[in-house]
Amino acid sequence: MNTKFEALKNHIVEENVHTILIFPHTLPDGDTLGSAIGMYHLIKDFNKTGYIVLDDDIPSNLLFLFEENKGIVITLEEAKKLKYELIIIVDTGELKLIGDRTVLMSSEVPTISIDHHITNQEFADLNIIESEASSTGEIVYKISEYFNLELDIFAAQGLYAAIVTDTGSFRYSNTRPYTFEVCKALVEHKFDFNRLNVEIFQNKSFEKLLLLNKVFDTLSLHFDGKCAIVKLSEVLKRQLVFETYDTDGVVEYVRDIKGVEVVVFIKHIDQCEYKISMRSKNEFDVSRVAVALGGGGHKKAAGFKAVGSDLEIENAILKMIGESL
Repeated sequence: MNTKFEALKNHIVEENVHTILIFPHTLPDGDTLGSAIGMYHLIKDFNKTGYIVLDDDIPSNLLFLFEENKGIVITLEEAKKLKYELIIIVDTGELKLIGDRTVLMSSEVPTISIDHHITNQEFADLNIIESEASSTGEIVYKISEYFNLELDIFAAQGLYAAIVTDTGSFRYSNTRPYTFEVCKALVEHKFDFNRLNVEIFQNKSFEKLLLLNKVFDTLSLHFDGKCAIVKLSEVLKRQLVFETYDTDGVVEYVRDIKGVEVVVFIKHIDQCEYKISMRSKNEFDVSRVAVALGGGGHKKAAGFKAVGSDLEIENAILKMIGESL
């Protein structure tokens, strides 16, 4: 891994590199955004200019991370007007998760991927993949530590947010001893720890709670209660007022049910397209199901998109889960 860290540094410090674009994945979460903020400040420490390129809305509970980082997020159209020499992609296991920003990529501009997904497809010129890491934020911290770079308070806050969200507040099995060492070092930068926790975990809107209540009404149990399925149908979407990110956390709530080993959340996106999120509690590997159906992720957290009816998709998933449970 140290060899790849050195290769990363060599790309950044090249004399002809002045401006670097950072890509979080589409539908951004805490890890991809926190990692992007960490990379922005790392690039800045090497006296280079960085921009986070993103057209998606930032979830309301993560907006506070950018209060002191105004101007670092630009749109695809703004990025097209820039001269840039390097692209760094964070927390993204598949090229399709970059979305329309692929138009910014070319053979003349090197790409670097920093990620922790076990299903990462290594699509970049340089791939720094550590599947044992709790989060991409943890890897970005390790890079800054390797080069003895001093994080400022905003980078520390972003990287802590990346780790705490992707580990489920340290409840998930991707948490390792080094994760706590990193978080100890980050908290010592004295960002507003209480505010971070309130913003991320304790500011749920009434609309989100109403949405969760309606989604839970769709819950069905299978295989003697070992598998739970919940749905957000097109009809239900029309009945409710909510933001895209208000569905975050649905699978985690259902996974907490005693006896449930696997949770599947089938969410309508557009016309006959659905996004499927899966979580497991113990040994079941949901990434195998996701990969088989065109997606990816981790052993205990994975997903994919599918076209068809929700019943067809449900039956296909149940068939695969049933063969393994």
